[in-house]
Amino acid sequence: MANKQNQKFDQDLCFLFYITTKEIVNRFNKYLKQYNISFPNYIVLSYIKEDEEIYVKTLCDKLFLDSGTISPIVKRLEKKNLIKRKRLPEDERKVVLSLTKEGLALKDEFADISTHVVDQLNLENDEKENYYNMMQRFVDKNLAEH
Repeated sequence: MANKQNQKFDQDLCFLFYITTKEIVNRFNKYLKQYNISFPNYIVLSYIKEDEEIYVKTLCDKLFLDSGTISPIVKRLEKKNLIKRKRLPEDERKVVLSLTKEGLALKDEFADISTHVVDQLNLENDEKENYYNMMQRFVDKNLAEH
C-alpha cells in the first residue's frame, strides 16, 4: 500500500512540475508575442551579455541544451538580425555569438518581463525565496555535472 502511495505522489509531483513549467512559459509567451520571439529565443538572448562573445558550445552547456536545439534558435535570431555569428579564423569549428544593436535594444526591452511574470505568480516573498532555493538545489544536485 505504501508503495502505491509513493508512486501516486511521484506521479502527482511530476504533474505539478509539468503544469507549473507550462504555465510559467505561457505567461512569458504572452509578453514575448509582441516581439515575435519564443521563450527559447528569449532565454538565448537573455544569456548573451552586452559587449561579449560567447561560444555556441558554452551556450549549450550553460542552458543545458544540445547543438541540435541551439542551432535553429541561433539561425532564427540571426535572421532577425538580433545576434551575429562568426567562425574563428584560428579554428573554424568554433562559432561565437554576440548581440547586434537590435538584439541589445530588444534585450533592454525584456528587462522587466521576468519581474512581471514572477509577480503574476501570486507568491509571498518567502514563498518565492523557498521556490528559488528548491530549484537551485535541484540544479546543483542534478545538473551540475553537465
